[in-house]
Amino acid sequence: MGNSVSTDDVCARSRFDFWHEVICGTFVRLEAESLPDDRPFEARIDSATLGPLTLSRVEASQHAVKRSPRLIADEPRDEVLLSVQLKGSAVVQQDDRQAVLGPGDFALYDATRPYQLTMPTDFEMLVLQFDRQFLMERCPSPETLTAIPIRNTSSITAPVSAFLRSLEPLALRDDENAISRQLATSALDLLGVALADHVEATTHRSEKTRHFLRACTYINAYADDSTLTPERIADAIGVSLRHLHQLFREHEVSVNKYLINRRLARCRDDLLSPGRVGHTVTEIAMNHGFKTVSHFSRSFSETYGQSPSDARRNGLIRPEPGLAY
Repeated sequence: MGNSVSTDDVCARSRFDFWHEVICGTFVRLEAESLPDDRPFEARIDSATLGPLTLSRVEASQHAVKRSPRLIADEPRDEVLLSVQLKGSAVVQQDDRQAVLGPGDFALYDATRPYQLTMPTDFEMLVLQFDRQFLMERCPSPETLTAIPIRNTSSITAPVSAFLRSLEPLALRDDENAISRQLATSALDLLGVALADHVEATTHRSEKTRHFLRACTYINAYADDSTLTPERIADAIGVSLRHLHQLFREHEVSVNKYLINRRLARCRDDLLSPGRVGHTVTEIAMNHGFKTVSHFSRSFSETYGQSPSDARRNGLIRPEPGLAY
């Protein structure tokens, strides 16, 4: 169910301070600065949870926010945010990069490191917020992809932008269901594809980075196929098997480990999904590429610290530290 907060009923001189408290409570702790404007400050935010995502639609007068090293130290949050511009413009700055966003464009930023958002005019923006692990499962090394404008123009990114924007009415409904949760998971999968496509199309990115993300995208697409092998992955992206293994070693993970963890993550989602209550643990494991239930159960317990049956019964899974892949 969605929550809405507006400055409408707040006196004009207190509105910005009120808004500062609202956005700190909704997102992460931030510094905020109002920008020169003769009009009274106005803002509204509608937020809701959709599966692993928190979606917030922000409509506000021009202002800027900043996540400083001090605030990161005071309130560590291992989360990633994605801004999808709806109206007006915004500038996202992080990691010595700057993304200028227009309507339909989107950019990623990481709450574990300093960033700044500047909205120079009245604007509307959709913000998706989620645990960093969900992005790393799909697109390892996301720190290379922050504050990069993903334009609403290519044959890949345009439909991804449209899909992300379509999540808002689902999130604000009062009857969140298994289908809406699955769409949220699909949104994360599509985000990984869009980021990989951007790297592929960006000539200044290293060939190693392009090959690595291409391999991750291929694995994400075919992880449910129990016959998927490193040889097939290498052939699909046009590199030798030896080079493929080297690419993953440079990111401190093996090809097989990345593949298994993608399968485990999908099984985890199904075990927690109300729409999969009629599926047995064995069926879920086999649907996502595991050949034996014993291998699945052992791998699942090693990664999540509990058996698949216990995870389903408890309804909560916390990954072990360092196992984001």
